[in-house]
Amino acid sequence: MNDRSQETATAVEREFLHPGKHRPHYLERVSIVQALRELRHRVKPGRLLDVGCGMKPYESLLTQRGSRYYGTDWPVTMEGSYGGSTRADFFSDSMVLPFREGTFDTVVSTQMLEHVRQPEIVIPEMARILKPDGILILSAPMTWPLHEEPHDYYRFTLHGLRHLLEEADFEILDEIRRGNNWTTMAQMFLDTQVGNLGRRLPERLYTTLVSLAVNHACSVVNLFKPVRRLCLGWVMAARKMSAEEVPPADIKRSL
Repeated sequence: MNDRSQETATAVEREFLHPGKHRPHYLERVSIVQALRELRHRVKPGRLLDVGCGMKPYESLLTQRGSRYYGTDWPVTMEGSYGGSTRADFFSDSMVLPFREGTFDTVVSTQMLEHVRQPEIVIPEMARILKPDGILILSAPMTWPLHEEPHDYYRFTLHGLRHLLEEADFEILDEIRRGNNWTTMAQMFLDTQVGNLGRRLPERLYTTLVSLAVNHACSVVNLFKPVRRLCLGWVMAARKMSAEEVPPADIKRSL
């Protein structure tokens, strides 16, 4: 990695792990990193694969001592995000991951599932490359504007994620809600009203001031019994069950 790429990676990691309230995407970013901090004890030592890794912003947070952190990404969808700046080690469609069965101890995927055409194929593919008892940490949006078009296909409720994981023979360990009605409405306002303004000084100043005001106000109103049916999304931790634990297909259908 050259000096410029290293500087870009460092800046991206800082923005994801330590988002500032002056940024319009603060509420989204902080909700993800808080959930990952809560779940990092689930990460197993050994090989970890980040599916849809982009710039690997969570590598330092999730890498255990003695572990190796790998990333895979898909050039078709990369164009809408970091493009050639990706830090991926492998390039592949997430529906056909180029690894042997049982290669990894942990698989992580953040905010990628909405960009695949067939998530019901991707989740079993993640299960395939995990060892028995391996851990999947998965985040997906429930509420977010269109992005990285045209490769933006789905939004996921808690029940949809449960269904996908259980069909792929995962045992769900943790379900973390990202935000609530206040944070969701505030984030949607910021993203649609100031998130795509230009880079001229007056526009940057306006974006900073509005973001600071909305993000600080959101911290206050969250004290007043927020509604939890509306949220930005979910972060799930799940364990791949062994073959002996998986019920026969006819029993699964009756459950």
